[in-house]
Amino acid sequence: PRGTSSQGRPTAGNFNRSGGTGAGSRLMSQADSSASPPATAGEGAGPSKRESEVEDLARKWLCAAETEAVEDDLKKLVEETKMPLEKLAGKEGLRMGPYQLVLWQPRYVFADLDGLHYQKLSTQNRPMGKPKKIKFASILEVTELEQGEIVIRCRSRDYTFKAPDASKASVMVHNLRQLILRHAEASGETGEQEGADSS
Repeated sequence: PRGTSSQGRPTAGNFNRSGGTGAGSRLMSQADSSASPPATAGEGAGPSKRESEVEDLARKWLCAAETEAVEDDLKKLVEETKMPLEKLAGKEGLRMGPYQLVLWQPRYVFADLDGLHYQKLSTQNRPMGKPKKIKFASILEVTELEQGEIVIRCRSRDYTFKAPDASKASVMVHNLRQLILRHAEASGETGEQEGADSS
């Protein structure tokens, strides 16, 4: 019959058409394998474990960098409040009968994370004695006036300081406002009373 050799073997045409190992089938198999590479394990299943670890490290690095920047800015604010100022004696100056005497006293002023300190200065302009503290939680308002004057309004009284010039007064007022705001955000404390000022 047609398609069979005299020895009973299939002809080359029939063998190739039935999917045998002829040259045409080999070329087709090679083309199919090159067009469709085998899928790797986990392909299309989301980020790998390694990618997740890299993302976590990146987030931690960003958080650490932001925290460091905030801490550096806070240190700068605290550092810039260190300066000699003059403080108005008493709550509203000193009274002598019907007259009011305005007396400015030299003070060394500096801040920490929860308050503003002021301290007496010696004749050599060195801090002396125990510092007194105005807690940030007790401050209601900080205002800059003319001629470098700074008024700190608290719940029980006002404090008036004078800077050497207007630029230093502006720096002090800005830094105090920032420190007060950050203290309030960090602690949420209110209603604290400042220490008594007898100087």
